[in-house]
Amino acid sequence: MKLPKTKTGLFLVIRYQLEHGTSEGGIPIGIFVTLEAAENYAGACAQEFADKNIHTFDFYVSYTTFYNE
Repeated sequence: MKLPKTKTGLFLVIRYQLEHGTSEGGIPIGIFVTLEAAENYAGACAQEFADKNIHTFDFYVSYTTFYNE
């Protein structure tokens, strides 16, 4: 299989439920072009949940590649 020539790196913000110290079952909630923007969004989401006294979720940033055909 030949991969497309055009590709872009993207940063994915993932929300996951804290269960037994694992991050299984994460749900993607945002995609950003820069790491800084993704980290800012993840931090804002975490702060909003903390302000609402919701402590069962956490957020992290993962890198992925988008291939444009």
